[in-house]
Amino acid sequence: MIEGMEDYLAKLGDLADIEDEVMQAVDACGEFVRDDARLRVPVDTGDLRKSIDHTTEKAADAEIVSTVHTNSDHAVYVEFGTGPVGAANHAGVSPEVDVTYTTEKWRGRIPGLVSETDAGIRYIAGQPAQPYLYPALKDNEDQIKAKLSKEIEKILERRSG
Repeated sequence: MIEGMEDYLAKLGDLADIEDEVMQAVDACGEFVRDDARLRVPVDTGDLRKSIDHTTEKAADAEIVSTVHTNSDHAVYVEFGTGPVGAANHAGVSPEVDVTYTTEKWRGRIPGLVSETDAGIRYIAGQPAQPYLYPALKDNEDQIKAKLSKEIEKILERRSG
């Protein structure tokens, strides 16, 4: 038997228990993307900004995944835009998402315009895309990879002695 082999194998066995630490590192990256998305999102009332959150979990294939998400009913309209205006102005939207826009204006009631003499109904052509989720991930991709790599390296160094 090679001298020191038992100690080495014992240390390798300990490395199998690093899942919790890796999960914390992935979670920290998810928080980073969430925080950047919160900084990028356009703000009117602040509800959309407050709704941006993240979750980190172990997927079925043992992969650790952090997801940045929102439960806001208008988040998708801000991210991708709407109508003819959105179709003409959607720079920064993920190229992996195939968005279909309505091509015609539609009538809508604009609450701030309603008065005794005005029903507030106007023709609306949509709004431009104002991406905040996709750029928060894509623009920070290299930084996230470096941060995760550095954290895993620290974990392995601590565990291997």
